[in-house]
Amino acid sequence: MPQSKPPLAPPSPSPARFRVDPFWAYMAAVSGWFVSFGLQTTLFPGVISFTLEESPARLGLAQAALTAPMLFLLPFAGVVAERADRRTLLLGFHLLAGLATSLLTISLFAGFLSYEGLIAYALVVGMAGAFVMPARDSAINGVTRVTQRLGRDLSLQRAIVFASMVQFTAQITGMGLGFLASKIGPAPLFAVQAATLVLGGLAALAMPKLPRPKEQSEPVLTALAEGVRTVITSPVIWPMTLIMIAVGALVVGGGFFVIIPVLVRDVYAAGYATLSTLMVTFWLGALASNIVLARMPLIERPGRTLLIVQSLAAIMLGCLVIETSLPVLYGIVFAWGLAGGVAMSLSRALVQENAPKKQIARVMSVYQLGLFGGMPAGAVIMGYVVEAFGPRMAALIPAGGILAVVLIIMFTTSVLKVRRADPI
Repeated sequence: MPQSKPPLAPPSPSPARFRVDPFWAYMAAVSGWFVSFGLQTTLFPGVISFTLEESPARLGLAQAALTAPMLFLLPFAGVVAERADRRTLLLGFHLLAGLATSLLTISLFAGFLSYEGLIAYALVVGMAGAFVMPARDSAINGVTRVTQRLGRDLSLQRAIVFASMVQFTAQITGMGLGFLASKIGPAPLFAVQAATLVLGGLAALAMPKLPRPKEQSEPVLTALAEGVRTVITSPVIWPMTLIMIAVGALVVGGGFFVIIPVLVRDVYAAGYATLSTLMVTFWLGALASNIVLARMPLIERPGRTLLIVQSLAAIMLGCLVIETSLPVLYGIVFAWGLAGGVAMSLSRALVQENAPKKQIARVMSVYQLGLFGGMPAGAVIMGYVVEAFGPRMAALIPAGGILAVVLIIMFTTSVLKVRRADPI
């Protein structure tokens, strides 16, 4: 009889491959962009106001150039984000923004800084941001699902709150670094900004490859129109987008881009250090409120909570009209950040939870268009308003405008009754 063969030995286990946690790879990409954004928030208006000493109207025009490309590109970029690999998009446009920042850094070191050069920089960075935002925002839904399949208990609402916390922390870090501009000048810090953009793009490569819709034969304009129709007809997403239009035009375009820098220069006779620490104070408030939000049970009526905190944020903005000492101003800005941080997270979560899964990128791009599309008009108009009435009196316009929008939504929509809906 033939001898039976001895049983084969079990295969030796292959060495475990190191895998980057998908959720934290996503967070690293978010951090890279928002550290850069935080630096830019301090450095860009600082160079215009303190180095070039331009007028409030010219400051408003330059700030508008940062977001004007988004007005035209965001909807198209949302469709592109659905059809392309988000990792490639994030890497490519992080590198483009990094290149523009590097060229600005070189011009500062060489002494060739000009208002026109800053406008060119702003347009390129704004174009990059138009593609980065929908790619990043639409990825969190898929990254959360991948993380859940790995056995982690993570709801979409909580994932968005965590992402907001990382975003706020990164912005605070960038704005805090902006404080050093008063010591070493803005040029070295623009170099740091370029480096963080590149690192954020490289971190995106470690994200998981996310599925894309199979039916990609639909024309781009048709897909875009469908996304706009989804936003306009949604009883939840449309009111959130309307709030973002008001926040973009009145709060960010008017308040952050123009009123705060001019207030620092013309009322408090201060510079980079005060501008930086005021911005940090706002985002510390936003971070603190999101830390509390992350530790609380999930909010069952997020629409009602959103309208309350958005009203409180508008009231704090209106308090800038009061003639106060600088320490009291810091207190007002911190309280503004506490309310604003909750409003931003809840608004984004409501849109993500109610958007159709196959249209998340294009819906988020239309939603973000509300925020960033309103900024250029707000910055330009408020630049002239601040020049005419001063930064204190001008603060009443965005505060009153936000409260009016909140009241309209409260009495004409069902947002107050909206309950949490987590499709995951």
